[in-house]
Amino acid sequence: MKRGRLVTGIIPMIICAMLVQAAAAGIVERSIEPSEHSTYRVVLTLPGETVAGIIEVLPSGMEVREVSLPPDQYRVDGATLFLAVIGEREITYFVHGQEDPAGAITGTWTDYLSGEEGTVGGESDGTQGQGVPPAVPVTTGTAKAGASPLLLLGGAGLAFIGVARCRARWRDEE
Repeated sequence: MKRGRLVTGIIPMIICAMLVQAAAAGIVERSIEPSEHSTYRVVLTLPGETVAGIIEVLPSGMEVREVSLPPDQYRVDGATLFLAVIGEREITYFVHGQEDPAGAITGTWTDYLSGEEGTVGGESDGTQGQGVPPAVPVTTGTAKAGASPLLLLGGAGLAFIGVARCRARWRDEE
């Protein structure tokens, strides 16, 4: 009989852990910072253990110089960069051109593990504008869909109640 009560205490804890993982799925972020004359370093930050495809479209006149992925995991076709991400947390590439690419690079991603899709960068967050020196990195991102805080609190409450009930029953049996 104790085994059944133990299971009723463990199940809410497992559900809570799964909800927390879903909420912490992450954000795909892009940072752009100047590197050298007319060269910019673009850094894409992803949640760990991601298997995804990313398509980055550069403004006209920009060209990709170097990518941190192995050559068989990316392809450049004109102003479009195709990336195959397998477990990397950060991808860096350099672009060269006369125009500052902050806010001009657009991109989309598809997470093949969860089936989610979104945009990389999305709308500019306003950190690159008047009065802000160009050395300040611009970071924008689109959050993956996750559990709401209310749902997380509810799951944590259920886990707490389940564990408390099991402990109370174990004390009564002893």
